[in-house]
Amino acid sequence: MANPNQVVGQVKITIDGTTYSSSKEATLEIGGPSREAVAGDYEAGAFTESTNPAKLTVSLLYKKGVSLAALRAIDNATAVLTTDTGIQWIVRNAYTSDVISFGQDGKASLVMGGPPAEEVL
Repeated sequence: MANPNQVVGQVKITIDGTTYSSSKEATLEIGGPSREAVAGDYEAGAFTESTNPAKLTVSLLYKKGVSLAALRAIDNATAVLTTDTGIQWIVRNAYTSDVISFGQDGKASLVMGGPPAEEVL
């Protein structure tokens, strides 16, 4: 049984069944509804709602066997972020949304978008 005091410290990134090594720089904006206040003449509390996409930003370890061209071409994948606390987040129909960059530090920056992420406990 997991300790209820443990917080996320490590994540594993899997895209279409392939697990990628990453550094400790992954973030996930889970997407979903956001609300904006709409002021009325004599009342407060009204709002409009819109849906935001998920955004997964990860720093991959760029090593032999990792094809940045293949990652750049992704337009319909299943991306899974698994935490060391046992929680998974799934982004279905994910796509690479930004140009991939890499440097001599051995890391490649990957940004993916898609519909709001689904939490799996």
